[in-house]
Amino acid sequence: MKSNRLLRLALVAALILPAQAGLFDDDEARKQISELRAQSEARLSAIEQRVSELDTRNAQKLLEVVGQISELSQQIAQLRGELEVIGFNLQGLQKRQQDLYVDLDGRLRAMEEGRGQTGTPNAEAQKAQVEADAAAAYEAAYNLYRDGKLKPAVEALGQVAGKYPATAAAPSALFWLGMAQAQAGNGTAAQQSWRKLVDGYAEHPKSPDALRAIASVQLEKGDKKGAIKTLKELVAAYPGTDAASEAQKQLKKL
Repeated sequence: MKSNRLLRLALVAALILPAQAGLFDDDEARKQISELRAQSEARLSAIEQRVSELDTRNAQKLLEVVGQISELSQQIAQLRGELEVIGFNLQGLQKRQQDLYVDLDGRLRAMEEGRGQTGTPNAEAQKAQVEADAAAAYEAAYNLYRDGKLKPAVEALGQVAGKYPATAAAPSALFWLGMAQAQAGNGTAAQQSWRKLVDGYAEHPKSPDALRAIASVQLEKGDKKGAIKTLKELVAAYPGTDAASEAQKQLKKL
């Protein structure tokens, strides 16, 4: 009897021990899985953090590049304006010298012929003086715009365009008047100034840029239809220009 009992106990023990061993194996497996999961989550978190840092750095670099491009564009615009001023002054000086020479030559011929000549300089000399005065006024007005003094710049540029409409300074004064008005927040007045430039000085190099500027203001105001019309006008009126090329690209996106 005792031997039978021992036998039964041995059999029970044999059955229990593997089951317990299986339980221990499952616990160990779950523990390892948990550790692997924690390690994977830690690695994933580290990767996400690195990606986020890279995105932040790239965004910062992109903003820096955009800022540098904007600054360079402003500097280029200012240099172009300054070159225009220098060009006006040079042209005005050359024209004035030429007209004064012609006037002096005419006076000398008249004296040689015994007719004499008195009175004011001829019309060409007067025109040269007007051009010189307009160039000086334009230079002073543009300097106000360049220095960010928008309100006095608007007034001064408007005076140049109004007082000297027949001079070389007038169309450029209208262009920068529009730029000053736009930067001051008066888009409607800016469009009017640029339109005066296009309508009154169609052959001027700034006219294509004026049309493109008008389209930009129209888009800012939500007038997509008007902007498309202006860009098409630019492409048709000034083919082959840089402004027309940019307008064509813009039209494809609208």
